[in-house]
Amino acid sequence: MNMPEGVISMVRDPFLNTEEACGYLGVPKATLLTWRVRRPGYGPLAVKAGGRLKYRLSELDRWLSAHEESFSEDPDSDEDPSREVVRTRRRTSRVRGAALGPTGPR
Repeated sequence: MNMPEGVISMVRDPFLNTEEACGYLGVPKATLLTWRVRRPGYGPLAVKAGGRLKYRLSELDRWLSAHEESFSEDPDSDEDPSREVVRTRRRTSRVRGAALGPTGPR
């Protein structure tokens, strides 16, 4: 199939820049970049083109589907044994020593 000159084909799987991808996912730019840098393999895959990150719309949809949660309305089924438990570590206070003591005069 030959295309006439000056006719541009429609892209079936468009690329979104970082700002557009953030708007599509509903997350701040810092979150998307944190997923990429601090949690490699967690966020959606990107392509670097022209020195900029581009995200395929289909990849954003695939990533969203992979991170879907189903919320049960049955209060008795709080735990699903097939789900992996995610544990977070607790951050310790950066305040040390005497700073934790009383603040009033001695």
